[in-house]
Amino acid sequence: MPSEVEILSDYIRTELGYNGELTPELDLFGKKVLDSFSIVQIAVFIQDRFHLELDADDLVGENFSTLSRIVALIAKRTS
Repeated sequence: MPSEVEILSDYIRTELGYNGELTPELDLFGKKVLDSFSIVQIAVFIQDRFHLELDADDLVGENFSTLSRIVALIAKRTS
């Protein structure tokens, strides 16, 4: 079973078209992997894929700045 990081990396590569290196601590905004529009896209994907509900308060850049922080958000919402 793929990890959350692998699932998110696959999504970013296939749906957002990013072909560079993706590590858990990579600054996704600094490297222009994500922007404000793609936060909404990935949030919808996370809700569907992990069967959870994100609040508007969750949709802040800090929660989506790295794959590690996205995984932490998923963990918070699934616990």
